[in-house]
Amino acid sequence: MALVLLAACHSRLCRDPHVWTPYEYGAVELSTPPAIDGDLSDAAWRKVPWTRDFFDSMSFELPRQRTRAKLAWDRQNLYLAFEVEDDDIQTPYVRDDEPLYNSEVAEIFLDADDNRRTYDEIEISPANKLFDASFVARRVGMDLSWSSGTQHAVKVDGTLNDPRDVDQGWTAELAIPFARLTAVPHVPPRVGDRWRFDLFRLDHERTGVYGMAVEPVMVGDFHNLSRYGMLRFLGPAGR
Repeated sequence: MALVLLAACHSRLCRDPHVWTPYEYGAVELSTPPAIDGDLSDAAWRKVPWTRDFFDSMSFELPRQRTRAKLAWDRQNLYLAFEVEDDDIQTPYVRDDEPLYNSEVAEIFLDADDNRRTYDEIEISPANKLFDASFVARRVGMDLSWSSGTQHAVKVDGTLNDPRDVDQGWTAELAIPFARLTAVPHVPPRVGDRWRFDLFRLDHERTGVYGMAVEPVMVGDFHNLSRYGMLRFLGPAGR
């Protein structure tokens, strides 16, 4: 009963702009970075809390398949880990900067200076292909020549592009250099800095395509910056 009431409360709040409060996640500063190999079991990640589970991107309903993430940082990089539950892992794309957003993918959007204009989009596919682009306003001036310099790796628990079996899911790790991002107020960030951000997932199933987000954007467009959450940079061990 409590879960039903909580879901109803979230649903009501997210539709009322007078009471809606953006989700905030605190990224822990690391002394030793994780190995970027797609395996989330290394010691660095054990110090880092999970985000809440991703919701449907247009509501506060939980989708059939779970997605969650972790974020951390040091003086060079923002580190991001995705854990994706997926019983049929698929993607047709075999090269970086193909339109990965037309298939299964996990994504981060970063508006570092919170001006609701300049922002970066970085996507990772279960085939470990990367798409990155920068923008000068919402869906304006997409620059595909921009490179985030992201180091990335994926680990698949299942068989990619084989619908005959039942997969478990996939994990991804990204190390995103601060120096390559757009309009970053401080490089590296300072403890207490807050960036506007959101995390997304696209899941292609036989019944349709499902968009998910850690902070639902409430419209059919992941580029709705005004509905993003906030990423806060914490010191070591979350201080």
